[in-house]
Amino acid sequence: MVTRQRPRSTRLLVVALVSASLAVITLDYRQGESGPLAGVGTAAKTFMAPLQQAVTTVTEPVGDFFSGLAHLPSLADENERLKEEVAELSSTIQQEGFDQAQFETLRDLQELSLTLAPPVVSAAAVTGNGFSNFEYTVTINKGTVDGIEVNQPVATGSPESPMLVGLVVDVTAISADVRLIIDRDSAVAATVENTREAGLVEGQGASDLRMGFISPGTLIEGDEPVFTQGYELDGQAGLYPPGMLIGQVSRFVPAENETQEYIEVRPAVDFETLQFVLVLQAGSDA
Repeated sequence: MVTRQRPRSTRLLVVALVSASLAVITLDYRQGESGPLAGVGTAAKTFMAPLQQAVTTVTEPVGDFFSGLAHLPSLADENERLKEEVAELSSTIQQEGFDQAQFETLRDLQELSLTLAPPVVSAAAVTGNGFSNFEYTVTINKGTVDGIEVNQPVATGSPESPMLVGLVVDVTAISADVRLIIDRDSAVAATVENTREAGLVEGQGASDLRMGFISPGTLIEGDEPVFTQGYELDGQAGLYPPGMLIGQVSRFVPAENETQEYIEVRPAVDFETLQFVLVLQAGSDA
């Protein structure tokens, strides 16, 4: 009899436990966060949180690494595109700076043309140069059809600082050659601004100009401006108008070092970057 009662007692116990569990679950569901199982759930979450964070810490960099690998081609394309944009912007800025410099040069020449005497025959652009050990010339894009003639002086600069470039020495219908003041065959009567010392400025090629016939004992400071000196011989005006800047004194050589005193003059015009000039009427006084 005892043996037969044990299974029945076990079944009753299981039924009682299941019933109790269903009752507790039902009650917990109805009461929500205040139910009897809420505390157990909270405790379980508290226990699992550190484990979840540890797993995330380990797996997240790995995920990011593979995600980065997947995006490498697009990142390389984007980087290349940005490089091209930067290069394009840089080129645009440089071109704008170049255009602005040209505009300012042409504006200065236009204003200068209204103030010069002798009057301007024509404005011209430099289209080539003949720099060598034997001659220093530039070619301009104006010729006889524009009124250009041999022995016309050529200038550049601004109304505040007109500068001498050289002299027309050869001309065709549509172009002309200008001998620069740095050419070894160039000679310009000049005067030093502060001392009013007069002399002859001669070209020395790539070296600074040389101004000779300085009076003995004359003391000339460095950086003093040197200008063209107007003169008239037998009623004929000199080739160059007076008052045009030639350059600045770069060195003074006293007589004890040479047979005569002379100065070296640094040209005011940068002939290698010269772009535009004014051709003036020849043989007129200022």
